[in-house]
Amino acid sequence: MKGILIYLISNVLSEPAFLIGIVALLGLLVQKKKFNEIVAGTVKTMVGFLLITTGAQSMGMTLLPIQPMLQKIFGMETQAVDIGGAIGASMAVFGASATLIFALGFLVNVLLARFTKFKYIHLSAHVSFFYAGLIAALLSVGTNLPQLWIIILGSIILGIYLTFTCAYVAPLMKDVPGGEGYTLGHSSSVGCWIAAKIGKIVGDKEKSLEDIKLPKYLEFLRETTIALSLVMTIIFFVISLIAGPKFVTENISGGKDVLIFSILNGLNFGLWITVIITGVRMMMSEIVPAFHGISDKIVPNAVPGLDIPLLFPNHPTTVIVGFVTSLIASLIGMLILGAIKYPILVFPALIPTFFTGAVTAIFGNSTGGRRGAIAGSFINGLILIFGQALLIPYIGGFEPVMRVLCETDYAFYGPILGWILGVI
Repeated sequence: MKGILIYLISNVLSEPAFLIGIVALLGLLVQKKKFNEIVAGTVKTMVGFLLITTGAQSMGMTLLPIQPMLQKIFGMETQAVDIGGAIGASMAVFGASATLIFALGFLVNVLLARFTKFKYIHLSAHVSFFYAGLIAALLSVGTNLPQLWIIILGSIILGIYLTFTCAYVAPLMKDVPGGEGYTLGHSSSVGCWIAAKIGKIVGDKEKSLEDIKLPKYLEFLRETTIALSLVMTIIFFVISLIAGPKFVTENISGGKDVLIFSILNGLNFGLWITVIITGVRMMMSEIVPAFHGISDKIVPNAVPGLDIPLLFPNHPTTVIVGFVTSLIASLIGMLILGAIKYPILVFPALIPTFFTGAVTAIFGNSTGGRRGAIAGSFINGLILIFGQALLIPYIGGFEPVMRVLCETDYAFYGPILGWILGVI
C-alpha cells in the first residue's frame, strides 16, 4: 500500500498536467456532464496546460546563453547553466522528503480551502514541488528533527504557503487585464504584492505601458509575437556585441555569427510565446467552467491558483520592461555584494529573473502604470539577488537548484524561515 501511495505521489500527483487534469475531471464529473464532454474537457485542459508550461520552460531556456555572456562582461568565470544537473543533485539529497511534503502540503491546502474562509486551491504543481524541496532543505539543515517530523511540519508550512499566497494576490487580480476568474499560484507572489503596493505610491495606473502610442509604421509591434521576437533579438545582439563577437561565436553560438545567433534566439522566443498564447486560450476555455463544479460541490466558492504565463499575452511590453529592469537591479545588487566583499558569490538566475520580473511589472503597471512597473520589477530584482545570497547558507544540498531557479518567494521567505529556525 505504501509503495502504491509513493508511486502515485511521485508519478501522478507530481506531474502538473495530471494534477490539473484530475481537477478538470472532478469538476466535470460533479457537474454530471456527458461522457464525451468529460473526456474532451479533461484532455483539452491537459493539452492546453502542457502548451503553456512547455512554452514557458522553453522560452526561459532561450535566455540561458545570456548568462555566460554577462559573466564575461563582468569579468567572472563563464559557466554554462545545467538546470537538469542542479535539480538532480538536489533531489538526490531531499527528494524523498520533498515528494511527501509536496503531496501532503497540497492536501493541507485543500483542507484549508474547504474549512476556512481562504477558498484558494494552488494548482501550479511544479511551483509547489520546488517549494516543498526548499522547505525540506531548511528543516533538514536548520533542525535536528527526524524525517517524520520534517515531513509533518513541512507539509503544514507548505499548505499554509500555498493557501495564503494565493489569498493575498487574489484581491490584486481585479486590476490586472486578463486576470478574471482565477488568482495566481506562483512563487513570485510577494513580489507581485509589493509591486502593486509600490505602484499605487509612485505612479498612475492610467499611464499603462501597454498604452504607449506608436507611429503608424510601427503598429505591427502591437502583436505580441512580433514585438517580443524583435525586442529579444535586439537584446541578444547588444549583449553579444558587448561580450565580444569572437567570444560568442567560439563559446556560445556554436559557430554562428552574432547577428544570426541573435535573430534565431529572438525568433525562438517569439515561437514559444505563441505556443503559450495558444495554450492559454485552450486551457482557460475548459478549466474555469470545470472548476465551477468543484466550487459548487466540493470546496464551495473555490478559486483556482494558476501560473503566471496566463497573463503574458495581454502585456507584451510590460513583460520585456519587467525582465530588463529586474535583470539590471539584480546586476546592481551583485555589484553591491562584491563591493562589500560578501562571502558568497551569486549571479542573477535568468529564468526566474525573466518570469518574476515580467509578472511583478504587470502588477506594478496595474496600479501605477509605467512608473509602477519599473519600480516593482526593480525591487523584485533586488530581492532576487540579495535573497539568494542570504538563503544559500541555510539550505545545504539544495543550493544547486536555488542558484538557477531562485524566485521571489524563495528569496524572500526562505531566509526568514532559515533565520527563525536558527533562533529557535
